[in-house]
Amino acid sequence: MAVRLPLLGLAVVLSLAAACGSSGAGVPRGSASYSDTPPSSTTHTRHRHRHAGGKPTRVHRPRRRGVPAADLPDPRLTPGVVRTGSAAVVCRPGYASGARDVPSSENEAVYARYGVAHVPYAHEVDHLVSLELGGSNAIRNLWPEPYAGRWGARTKDALENRLHDLVCSGAIRLRDAQRIEARNWVAAYRRYVGSPPAATGGNGAAGGSSGGSGAPGPGCEPGYSPCLPVVGDLNCADIPAAKKPVRVSGSDPYRLDGDGDGLACE
Repeated sequence: MAVRLPLLGLAVVLSLAAACGSSGAGVPRGSASYSDTPPSSTTHTRHRHRHAGGKPTRVHRPRRRGVPAADLPDPRLTPGVVRTGSAAVVCRPGYASGARDVPSSENEAVYARYGVAHVPYAHEVDHLVSLELGGSNAIRNLWPEPYAGRWGARTKDALENRLHDLVCSGAIRLRDAQRIEARNWVAAYRRYVGSPPAATGGNGAAGGSSGGSGAPGPGCEPGYSPCLPVVGDLNCADIPAAKKPVRVSGSDPYRLDGDGDGLACE
């Protein structure tokens, strides 16, 4: 008996240790599936933005020198989410335009979780990891990005196009492009594009001004009646009721006429 008890105790300890060790096996720590999780290099993925009494908590914006906080997403709310890691897929002509699927309800949820008023033509619900780079339509990849300013939505559009070109030419890997866009898109712009352009107005036109009212400037996107402003992107939820329905007679760059009957946002 004096010998068997210690051996039995040791066996129990060893079996418990083995059970604990096996519970974390199978998926390496920090790995992520592409369908609904952010790039693995992005931190803050364990933090959840909590709501108290139905109101969103304070938005935490990263600080970048010379960049307004509103032009950067809260990494806890928008860490960046990818849909595909295949360069062959994202470099296929027409992929990005066909991949967008952000319904009006999700648009409104993006504004609500950031505590930003939805003023037509003032913001774009933008993808942090862009569709051109295989970004997802998941809400954790979206934030309300202003059009106005040097670092607004039109500036990020230029980065998205540049990174897409670099990926498709083989100059950089797709996953690297996704990671740098999610981590710090402003730094990526400075590295791969250069100095930001002059400040834009609220409708995305260089040098224009919305006067703080969100009204469109003089530029009109061809093919729509009534006038819709020239912006990076536009959804039916962004268009005032007085402008609906919209007649579509051109190329429909905003993809508003889903059924092709010539009327959109009815």
